[in-house]
Amino acid sequence: MVWIIVISVIVFITLFGLVIFSWRNAKRSIKPTVVETGREIEWNKRKGLWLDFDSCNKTEYEVEGKDGYILHVMSAETADTRGTGRYVIICHGHTSSRFGAVKYANSYLKLGFTCIMYDARCHGSNAPDICTLGNIESLDLAKVITDTRKRFTDLKVLGLHGESMGSSTVLIETSMDPPVDFIVADCGYTSCFDVIHEGYGNIHLGFLAHPVNLAGKILYKVDLKKTCALKALENNHYPVLFIHGAGDTFIKPHHSKKMYEAARMNGAHCELILVEDAGHASSRLVAGFDAYTGYIGKFLKDIGIL
Repeated sequence: MVWIIVISVIVFITLFGLVIFSWRNAKRSIKPTVVETGREIEWNKRKGLWLDFDSCNKTEYEVEGKDGYILHVMSAETADTRGTGRYVIICHGHTSSRFGAVKYANSYLKLGFTCIMYDARCHGSNAPDICTLGNIESLDLAKVITDTRKRFTDLKVLGLHGESMGSSTVLIETSMDPPVDFIVADCGYTSCFDVIHEGYGNIHLGFLAHPVNLAGKILYKVDLKKTCALKALENNHYPVLFIHGAGDTFIKPHHSKKMYEAARMNGAHCELILVEDAGHASSRLVAGFDAYTGYIGKFLKDIGIL
């Protein structure tokens, strides 16, 4: 009798612990604690990623995303980008904001592109909401694309650039056949569930990915398996440049390798660059401004945009 009670208590504690663990990890992804704007700007400046962005002509405005959700947007241009007709929409990563996209904006400004950066759903200056790490966010991006084409009447070329969650967002967008000319995907992932499963698998606890996803579905009605860039690329016809840190241990390079192979199956021009010694979301930092700008510039020349 005593042993039955002891075993029952152990089972109860284990199950209770699993519930709490799953809830906390699901919440961390779906209801993230975002980086404070001032802190993010200061970090970018300290790392030398801000460059002369303060000298750009910037305009703040709002765009209605899916279901009327308000997105805070910022455009940045210089005398050299004005009149070129080239625009790029940059999507930041998880817990970041439009100011985290500045490290990529500088490269595009150098290449003659006006940059559109916006806070993803429940990030930056936007209202609290749930985050699906690319699924619903791609529907918001569709609205930003439409607004960009209406707002900037001189637009001739429009590209998308995404980092991590932003990469997932721009790649999932391809399944909606958006009116864009190219895509750059930095440190993206095949699917959210793959990242969770792989992360726990590294410590031989891959099975925990399932209760975490179940918690997301029960508590927030979010199935992270549906955020799947790899599936979205099945019928891809867009030129895509994949960039990934060769030393990324959070989202491993094989994610971009798999997506690169999928994206070019239908004959689309795709390129893959692995940046040596770069960890997650640090390819721009490790490669440096000139090299990273060179990756994008060469790609755009290869597809006839520059």
